[in-house]
Amino acid sequence: MSTTRLSALAALTASAMAIPVGGASAQEAAKAATDVAGAPLDLSYRYSSYRESSLPADKTAGSQRERYKVDSHYVRAAKLLGNGIDLSADLAVETMSGASPWFITPGPNGRPLQVMSGASIDDERTALRLRAGKTIGSYDGALNLSFSRENDYRSNGIAFEIGRAFNNQLDTLSASLAYTDNKLEPTDGGSAQFPTRITRADNDEVALSVGYTRVLSENAQIQTTLTYSWLDGYLSDPYKLAYVAGNLLQDARPDGREELAWLTRLRYYVPAAGAALHLDYRYFRSDWQTRAHTVEAAWYQPLPHGWQLVPRVRWYSQSQAYFYEPYYNTPRADFFQSSDYRLSPYGALSFSLEASKVFDGWRLSARFENYESDGRYAVGNVKTENPGLVDFRVFSVGIAKSF
Repeated sequence: MSTTRLSALAALTASAMAIPVGGASAQEAAKAATDVAGAPLDLSYRYSSYRESSLPADKTAGSQRERYKVDSHYVRAAKLLGNGIDLSADLAVETMSGASPWFITPGPNGRPLQVMSGASIDDERTALRLRAGKTIGSYDGALNLSFSRENDYRSNGIAFEIGRAFNNQLDTLSASLAYTDNKLEPTDGGSAQFPTRITRADNDEVALSVGYTRVLSENAQIQTTLTYSWLDGYLSDPYKLAYVAGNLLQDARPDGREELAWLTRLRYYVPAAGAALHLDYRYFRSDWQTRAHTVEAAWYQPLPHGWQLVPRVRWYSQSQAYFYEPYYNTPRADFFQSSDYRLSPYGALSFSLEASKVFDGWRLSARFENYESDGRYAVGNVKTENPGLVDFRVFSVGIAKSF
């Protein structure tokens, strides 16, 4: 097998994934990039601007149509030490403002109309992730700690990873176990304005993943991962209401959920173009009877003078949770109710383009994404589309350097 070809494929894959913050795959890619470059320290910064489109006037009740916006700052540091030890830290600071869907009311001829919360969101999120990895022979292990803070939300997590390469490094088996504890203290909970809104709640999540990676040839590799998650506790949205038989009631969902996700990734180096094709497929199901499919394709094209272009297309489709309705003419027997568009049946299509340039050890990048959700993109027929479906645009710029 050609070592040069494998190194080229590894370098392309690493450069494609080195900038994102968080996640085991990003850490592994950053480490691969460090190994290729022979540099012990990686630093990166990224700014991201997320803007949701205003709702169309014919889908809303009331004058509020503007939605959510988020400005994010990500900082990452990764250091490769001796004796197979690597350390990394990821810090995210986000400011959030705007309005979000509140409840849906029946309009003329029973057509669902979205009522927005008003420009009531003004929050900041700080998230920190620490990772320590260790390689011993053909084994790789890691410990991850995560912390996230908002005005009304606290989250702490811990995760363990282990992987083993065998068959002359052509095959890798991996597994991870993660636990997350979340605490909520909703704004204005139990107040005179929102007397039915909870004042405090919590939930936790356990996730177990197993994966297999295979080098198919000098130009291709495939990875497949199966993840089982179990969530327990308060899983409703304290800020949302549901229209039930003429009354506005608090969003109410089951206090447990089991999820199963299967992700398969193909990476293929195209020698004629000197480029890499990334193909991903993810299947998801939960015991809330939600089924979802995600297909993503990206082309990583190096250009002269240190440039690289990455066009990407992503399609998503999901079915609805069994208790979801835009609004309820009569209460359900189990008293569950939610009109959250994220639990509705819909599909989405997004396109993005990223351009990056490397010079004097620095890597500059810029990325734009346009996302549209619509019932027409879904698998199967969506009889009644949720009026609160979101469209958004994301623009981000980043800088990275290895020392």
